[in-house]
Amino acid sequence: MSRFGAAVRPDFPAVANDFVFLDAPGGTQMPAVVAERIAQTGISPISNRSRGSLPGRNADDTVLEFRAAAADLLGADPAGIVHGRSATQLTFDFSRTIAKTWEAGDNIVLSQADHDCNVAPWLIAAERAGAEVRWAQLDTATSELPAAQYEELVDDRTRLVAVTAASNLVGTQPDIAAISAIAHARNALTYIDGVHYTAHAPVDVRAMGADFFVASPYKFFGPHFGMLAAAPALLETLHPDKLRPSPRNRARALRARHPPIRAARWRDRSDQLHRRAERGRRNTPRADRLRNGCNG
Repeated sequence: MSRFGAAVRPDFPAVANDFVFLDAPGGTQMPAVVAERIAQTGISPISNRSRGSLPGRNADDTVLEFRAAAADLLGADPAGIVHGRSATQLTFDFSRTIAKTWEAGDNIVLSQADHDCNVAPWLIAAERAGAEVRWAQLDTATSELPAAQYEELVDDRTRLVAVTAASNLVGTQPDIAAISAIAHARNALTYIDGVHYTAHAPVDVRAMGADFFVASPYKFFGPHFGMLAAAPALLETLHPDKLRPSPRNRARALRARHPPIRAARWRDRSDQLHRRAERGRRNTPRADRLRNGCNG
C-alpha cells in the first residue's frame, strides 16, 4: 500500500478489514469525519429554521453552509442550490414543475448515454403533456455522444434537452457546453445529470451552460442525498407545488426543503481527513484528486 493510502485508510471504517469496493456506481464509502459531523449536528439544539432562537439559528446556519459548499463545488450561486432526497427525486420534482407549460406539439431531447434517472422522469412528463420525445444517439464505434446531432434534433418547439455530463456505463463525457449552446439558440432549457461526472472532474455549471445541474455527494465521500444548481432567476420562473404557508418567492419555495441531518455542515467534513493525508501523501495525481475532491 502507498504511504498516501496507508495515511488515509484509517479514516474510512468501512475498509478497516481490507475490503476493496469496486462498484463505483454504488457510491463511495463515508469517512469517519463525515459521520461524526452528522452526529454532532443531530444531537445539538436544532429545530425548524429561524434566527430567533439557538436551535433555529443552528438549523439555518446548517442550511446556508450546505448551500455555500455545494455552490463552491459546482461553480454556482448559493441562492440557486436546491437540496433533495436524491438526484432521482430532484429530477422527478423538477420534471413535473418544468413540464407544466408543455403542450402537444412541443418536444424534448433525451440521450442514449443517460442513466434512467435522467430519462424516466422526462418520459413520464412528456407523455402527460403530449410532447414528442427525440433521442440523441451514441456512436456505436466510439461510444461517444456527438454534439453535432443536436443541430438536427433541437428546433423551435424543443422545450428541454436532458443529457448526462458523464456516462456511468461507458465513461463518455459529452460536450455539454456545445450541446447547451445549440439548445439555448432555440430557447430550450438544459438539464444536466452530473452525478457520475462531479466526482472525477472540476464542475463549472456556468461554463457548461447548464440551466439545471444535479449531483449526489455519496459519489464523493458524502452522505446519500441529491443537490441541484440553477440560476436563482430561472428558479423564479417556475411554479412548484407547495403548501400554502411556503414562501411566495418561487426560488425560496423550491429551496425550502430542509436538508436532513446527514447533509449537515457538509463542507466541514474534509478538515480532519486533510490533516492526516498531509502526513502521508506525496505529490501524486491521485492524491491531488482526492484532496481536491474533499475540498468540495
